[in-house]
Amino acid sequence: MPVTTSRANLVLELFDAYYKRVYCFTRKSLAPSAAEDIAQEVFTRLLTVNALEEKTITSSYLIKIADNLIKRRYNKNQRKNQYIDSQREEAIRDLRNLRKEEQQWSTEEMTDALASLPSHERDAVRLVICEGLRYEEASASLGVPVSTVNNWKYRGVNKLKEIAAIKEMKQSA
Repeated sequence: MPVTTSRANLVLELFDAYYKRVYCFTRKSLAPSAAEDIAQEVFTRLLTVNALEEKTITSSYLIKIADNLIKRRYNKNQRKNQYIDSQREEAIRDLRNLRKEEQQWSTEEMTDALASLPSHERDAVRLVICEGLRYEEASASLGVPVSTVNNWKYRGVNKLKEIAAIKEMKQSA
């Protein structure tokens, strides 16, 4: 236990001495909350460094850890965005393959169907589905929480499905 306590005390001393520098460095690249997360992660990682008590830890060492964490976070977000984009493209391709000629809507029919939606649902459907914005981006654009955008889009899509079903029934008759 004494080693653990001394290690924790050493990390606490380093935290007191260098936290502000590390935070300022991370704040240059990230939003305040993300910068704080990275800065705290730097000191959490110090707890796992081998032979920490025998090393001389400088602010540049801590900033390098922060830099690596920022790069790792950026790369992870890039991979996630690429995956989301590929899934969106695949879904669009699948939808196009499922369409039959008689089921395609003219631009006028699509405009009329969208116009029949309440304005908030129409905006959510247009931003998320037609323009391909992420929910967070649509949320910022509409000035409402992400969950609200999701609800509006869900309701709008269901209403459009109902309109499509009615159109299909009329064509079948």
